Amino acid sequence: MDRDKHWKEHEASVAKAERVRGLASTKGFKDKAWKAAVVEYVSQNSFCEDCKRRGYVSVAEMVGHKINPNTDRVLFWDKNNWQSLCKPCHTRLIADMQLVVQEPIYTTTDLYLIED
Repeated sequence: MDRDKHWKEHEASVAKAERVRGLASTKGFKDKAWKAAVVEYVSQNSFCEDCKRRGYVSVAEMVGHKINPNTDRVLFWDKNNWQSLCKPCHTRLIADMQLVVQEPIYTTTDLYLIED
């Protein structure tokens, strides 16, 4: 592939990514997707995982990341990195962690996946 063609494809790809990112942030799409994911996860995992680990039972209201994803989209949206938490546990464990909602990973994204 010649250099000019490669460069034009790269520029087009970057421009498309910036348009998608801009559209997502202007419409609040990322936040809506995260809120919907939290509702779904908490409905399936109704009790606080940290309280359960410590021998208590309390209703979960929030979702926290076990490992801070920073800017890692895959780690952010990986449900294995999520934990359902009650409000006191969320405040104690997660509240000081700066959460930057990452763009969702679409099912059409070409990822290499490994079955468990």
